[in-house]
Amino acid sequence: MQPIDLSILRCPKTHQSLRYATQEELSLANSKMNEQSLVFDQGLVNEAGTWFYPIYKDIHCLHSFYAILLPGGIEDSKQMEFDRQRIFNYFNEIKYHDFEGQSIYDDAEAFVDFRPFLLPYTQHGFYNCRQYLAQKGRYYVDVACGPVAFKEYIQLATGFEYRVCVDISLNALLQAQRNLAAHGQAGIFICADLLSLPLRDGIADAVLCQHALFHVPKNLQAQGVGELVRIAAPGKKIAIVYDWFYHSWFMNLALGPYQLYRIARHWAGKIYARIFKKNKLYFYAHGPSWFLRNNPGKKLEIYSWRSINIHFSRFWLHKKWGGEKIVNYIWKLEKKYPERMGRLGEYPIIVIEK
Repeated sequence: MQPIDLSILRCPKTHQSLRYATQEELSLANSKMNEQSLVFDQGLVNEAGTWFYPIYKDIHCLHSFYAILLPGGIEDSKQMEFDRQRIFNYFNEIKYHDFEGQSIYDDAEAFVDFRPFLLPYTQHGFYNCRQYLAQKGRYYVDVACGPVAFKEYIQLATGFEYRVCVDISLNALLQAQRNLAAHGQAGIFICADLLSLPLRDGIADAVLCQHALFHVPKNLQAQGVGELVRIAAPGKKIAIVYDWFYHSWFMNLALGPYQLYRIARHWAGKIYARIFKKNKLYFYAHGPSWFLRNNPGKKLEIYSWRSINIHFSRFWLHKKWGGEKIVNYIWKLEKKYPERMGRLGEYPIIVIEK
């Protein structure tokens, strides 16, 4: 773990500065945790001394779920709205498996085609965001970093003094520690909510958020974008990898009736999860015009991260039937027309300049 400058942090509940807890505050916090048999030997406390945040295995637990009320504070509800609760549960319960020496999500194969002839295209997508962000600086903030699953993801922070890994899941951050250590890269690890990032305004030289914003409830996604922009330094850029889903004209045309089936199944799944209170992963995709209307930065541009989804590749891309040539042609179009393919394809990179 890299040492952390506490001046870059703020309390997610009160927005006050944070300091290390005293022994008395540690004892009070631990006495409240006796029921769960957890004992902390370090933690952070807000300026008013009313909220304690544990440090667990070098992870700063600054999600309000882990906050412990100290004497003098005012209790508030930890109850999350259903859609936010199921996102929290899903990513804290998901398992991991090994891929090329890295810990990756167990459900990765549901979204990524790992067939060898497609890997060059897939790996290029993993590294694609780097060209749109600063190449060096002090803080590279990776919001919703997950386990930092692939070697290309690790390389994204090359040139920065500190990589700040932020995620909603403690387990994901433990996997991220392992993956980064395997490549000799240190990091600062913070368990936090995208909607209330415990970071000061303007501290980041680059901000990345991949495949996470669409898991935020639709009416709160603008708040999430605002948080990502808030922590960036003036003049710096934020890259958001998103999923257009049925806003992707390329996938709508290429998948035809199957895309209609996917859309119907998606909305049926929403109803099922809500009625039966299942931890089915929440997902909502806004279209390009929504981002243009809700841009909190100075400038917003859209580029291609990857134009095709797993359904396209499984249906159309087969090595014996010229699949390698097809994907190389799509790749060539993405390089030649990144803005156009970013709007038409499945996965865009939304780049906002603060």
